[in-house]
Amino acid sequence: MKIASRRLRGLVAAAIAVSAIAVPAISALPANAATAELTFWSWRTEDKAFYEGQIAKFQAKNPDISVKFTAYLNTEYNAILSTALTAGKGPDILQLRPYGGMANLSDAGYFMPLTVKDLPALSKLSAGILAGAQGYKDKKQYGYPYAISAMGVFYNPEMLLAAGVKALPTTWDQLLNAFKKVKAAGMLPLGNAGGNGPALEQLHASVGPTFYGGTQFFNDLVAGRKTFTDPAYVASLKAVKDLVPYMPPGFEGIDYNTARALFANGKAAFYIGGNYELGYFRSLNPSLSAGWFAPVAKSSGSPKYVSTWADGAFSINSKTTQKAAALKFANFLASREFGQALVDEIAFISTAPLVSITDPVVKKINANRTSLGTPFLNVVGFRYETPTSSNILQPGFQKLIIGATTPEQLAKDVQAAVASWYAPQKGKS
Repeated sequence: MKIASRRLRGLVAAAIAVSAIAVPAISALPANAATAELTFWSWRTEDKAFYEGQIAKFQAKNPDISVKFTAYLNTEYNAILSTALTAGKGPDILQLRPYGGMANLSDAGYFMPLTVKDLPALSKLSAGILAGAQGYKDKKQYGYPYAISAMGVFYNPEMLLAAGVKALPTTWDQLLNAFKKVKAAGMLPLGNAGGNGPALEQLHASVGPTFYGGTQFFNDLVAGRKTFTDPAYVASLKAVKDLVPYMPPGFEGIDYNTARALFANGKAAFYIGGNYELGYFRSLNPSLSAGWFAPVAKSSGSPKYVSTWADGAFSINSKTTQKAAALKFANFLASREFGQALVDEIAFISTAPLVSITDPVVKKINANRTSLGTPFLNVVGFRYETPTSSNILQPGFQKLIIGATTPEQLAKDVQAAVASWYAPQKGKS
């Protein structure tokens, strides 16, 4: 119970706040070469231009180091990286999934433990943010958490005006009524679709807390006082199913980028997701006038919640042959300069200190994250051993929205998975 207690404190703090695949080997510097060559992997295919631009700035100041950036599909990244690392290969620098997203790899020693001496910027981060890139078992720091994400609702003000939606919804019923008005006006209410499991998990992280009760329920789950089969959690799963009538035709097979493009290109009035979508929307449509509001309350007078978490980190392969160069690049990625670019260019909320947020939409998101924040339940709490809650929920939501399972059954499946490895939930159903 001491381990569970320590973990509980860490998780609550977080609220506040390739043998079969052809992969490049870790860069080895020939004895007669003058340049250190680093490889850098990511799951953010949409940010390729951003990272290449930042790498160009780094290389201009460090001409003795070259960096090659490669991005893989988010649904394939973990498997590709794991296969490469277990084969003794892989990138020098990588984006690390938050919390337990890659705990199996950190526990196996594939990432370099980092200290304040290695990355002085680590000393500027809170314990809750640092927890996003720590080992599950040894609590060593395996990465620099670079961003804080928050969930909410994007909307197109022109489409709402055309549909006669005169006020932004503040309750669940008002949100559904707004969707109905948009649909009655002959327009698509919601861009979210079902072809991508992680996107559905993020959709649930946006609308779910208002039904299960936010941080208090999260704490009760972590402590084992409640289970995933609690009626309030079942209701949060049903809320995802209730959005299906407002999704695009053929939603079952619409992929993540296509769904986002529906909103970005003015084809859908709303998109429910993370702040990180804003930069992608604008990259597709620079003239887009997108607004944002916090997820609605269950009913009038009920609290609102914004799911938030330390979203991703920069880590170093423990077997890199270019440690000095990798650390120099990692320190650049942890710099205020890079953090400011994250905010200004792709609308991320950077963890770097003294970064200024001037964009009105990002500023609003950050303010609501601070005042209404609750942990992204699955990511922060139950992604540490197999099967994770996400392993069950992502394909489970895809079944739920087509009627192939029920909210009650999905809740039972998640409970059984987590109870198989998480001590406070063992023996409970």
